[in-house]
Amino acid sequence: MNTNEDFYSGIAECKTLYEQYYTMVYRLSLLLLKHPQDAEDAAQTIFLKVMEKQPVFTDEQHTRAWLLTVTRNYCRDVQRSFWNKKRTDMEHLPEQTVTPFDKQESLLFEIFQTLPQKQREVVYLYYFEDYSIKEIAKLLERNESTVQSQLFAARKRMKKQFSATKAAALIICLAFTLGFGGMAVDAASGGRTATAIHEVSEKIQASIHRLLSDEDKQIANETVTLPVHVYASDLVGINDDYILLANERGLLIYDRSREEITAVLDLQQMECNYLNANSIATRIFLDGDKLYLFNETGIEQRQGKEESASLPEFAYICDLSMLSAQTVPEDAESASSEQKYNINSTSDKKPNNSGYLTYTTDIEELRSIRDLWVNYEQNHIYDTFDSFYGSDFLNEDNEKYYDMSYSRYSLSWTDRSGINMLSCLVVYGQTDYELYTKQADGTLACEKLDLTVTENNDSDPSGDHSGQTTDGQTSGDQTVGTTETPDALPTFSYTGEDAVLATVCAYMMESDEGQGYYRSSEASVYIPAPVIYDVKQIDDDLMVFCNLWSYVYYQNGNTLECESGGESPARLRLHPDADALGGYQVIEDIRTGDGADYYEGIKEFCKGYPGMADKYFNYDESTIDTRESIRTTLIRMYVQDNDLNIKYYKDYGWDPVPVS
Repeated sequence: MNTNEDFYSGIAECKTLYEQYYTMVYRLSLLLLKHPQDAEDAAQTIFLKVMEKQPVFTDEQHTRAWLLTVTRNYCRDVQRSFWNKKRTDMEHLPEQTVTPFDKQESLLFEIFQTLPQKQREVVYLYYFEDYSIKEIAKLLERNESTVQSQLFAARKRMKKQFSATKAAALIICLAFTLGFGGMAVDAASGGRTATAIHEVSEKIQASIHRLLSDEDKQIANETVTLPVHVYASDLVGINDDYILLANERGLLIYDRSREEITAVLDLQQMECNYLNANSIATRIFLDGDKLYLFNETGIEQRQGKEESASLPEFAYICDLSMLSAQTVPEDAESASSEQKYNINSTSDKKPNNSGYLTYTTDIEELRSIRDLWVNYEQNHIYDTFDSFYGSDFLNEDNEKYYDMSYSRYSLSWTDRSGINMLSCLVVYGQTDYELYTKQADGTLACEKLDLTVTENNDSDPSGDHSGQTTDGQTSGDQTVGTTETPDALPTFSYTGEDAVLATVCAYMMESDEGQGYYRSSEASVYIPAPVIYDVKQIDDDLMVFCNLWSYVYYQNGNTLECESGGESPARLRLHPDADALGGYQVIEDIRTGDGADYYEGIKEFCKGYPGMADKYFNYDESTIDTRESIRTTLIRMYVQDNDLNIKYYKDYGWDPVPVS
């Protein structure tokens, strides 16, 4: 049993702790409970526990850790049984006279309180209490990677949460109250509170002055969500300030310090989106602060040869040094895409889009740009697999994980301090991008990229991303900021006058192929392209010898990208039916088999029809042209019938085919 002397000694010690750590306990309580009176009650109750238990602390670090843990646990109990909250008699403790926040800290705290609870805990410990990632993980009993993800997610939410009006009010208040100078930062924070205020306010201020237009946001979303066939989006440029990635939809310029997309280029409108074509290639590269884009033709003939291709017809030049002054013009929405990118300009003076993008057809300038590219291609592009062999984004067999892809090329670059780096992009699912950089000593650094440009609508109370799956979605109650889901394309329907083709197309639409056998998502569309080799009259019926080609497409801006397809040689018997589309109904369907049965099956259903099997086995150019002609005709019909803004269809690795 304690003596009175011990008791009052304990009270004195408690008062000392109370005066020294009340601010810390109150702040965390307020952050978790979100109500000043509840936070005051919590802080007083916690120090009453100290007075009652009189724990022995070994040092200041032990004291802080104990108080923070008790505070978290108590606040959780309050949240779980709020109606049983206990008011405490604190007559032994003095009136609390400590001001818990200065003006800047209050503004930052207001932002922190919009976060899910687990994120609030992490940012509080990191910014206000100066704990490291490792220390926070130990204190909260979480994995370091989880804490790092929660801190990343918190920064992203803080950046996305506020409207421009509210953000402007916060910045003005910050600027005029103390001018970001001589901040009254709590001693325990070690200056991180000021850093956080600067970081948040600068990011919000940047978002006010450098807003993306609605059109840019749409292009950015379509670029990020474009399905990955083989490789992730290309890493086309990197320096200390920016990361540039591109695919067949657009090019995104990502500001590394602000952790956001700061500019978007519509590569389709610029006609610089030939990143996996056959006879033409778009070249994109960064030289200093200048980004260059042009198209190179004749690349099939150049493979393995020393001679240069002909000069490009035009080139775009993007001056990244001017991005800091980039704003959305008042007439940005009314300007046509042609005006925006100056595509039709032939002036000797470089036309200016919005201060940083220019377009040139000058011969000498094009020659200089092409020469820069030749040097860049020889010295700065490396195969990612060879360059990052054995990296942690590959498994033990040095194979990529399921539903993970990396950029085909890794880029060599030099930072401001002159250190050589090698970087590549890695994407999990469709939208979870990371930049991997191999440093001079061979170690790897991973930088998560926030490529979202819309409001994050998640309501995750925890913010814990440890349950994230590899498809960009989440398990349990975990959420990830995602972009908008593409709208479903209309269903194909044959509207031509060919009765046989109408019947066969309708039959294919109703079969397994049309009902989803080839489709991977609701946003894609199935379009048949049957090749009719011959039609024989058998009494009232028609015997149709055909190859039932099937294709599935998804929309990539103005292009239908083919995601899957296949053939199925068949013999169909059509019987007259006045109620059926085309006036016939399929009453017999004989298909060939796979593998060794492929040729034998065709020969079998062609028996009795001399020379018919040869039509199936003819693979010359005329046969391919016939198939593509039918395919183009049916896609054009589909686009016109549904009034779609589609100009091309494309197979991976091949040139786009015009449909208009």
